[in-house]
Amino acid sequence: MKITASILDYVGKYEGGILVSVGLMYNDRYYESMFYYTADKMIIEVEEKLTTALGHFIEEDEDYYELMRSIINQCEPFETMFDKLEEIEFEE
Repeated sequence: MKITASILDYVGKYEGGILVSVGLMYNDRYYESMFYYTADKMIIEVEEKLTTALGHFIEEDEDYYELMRSIINQCEPFETMFDKLEEIEFEE
């Protein structure tokens, strides 16, 4: 896989899911991302700089599913972590 991921921090819970700060490495460069998962869904938001470096959206990458599988396998199970985290409250 050309993009590798590392879990940095469990930010908290938000709208029924868990928000995780994830570091991504691509071509020896570091990019920040936010990963959100629930018991049955997951999504990732990456820096625009990574999208530019890839030349396409992360979801269009041939290794996207492998990357997502790698990240979710590094995360603590949803059922284990959800009750341990504080609710995130964003200011308006």
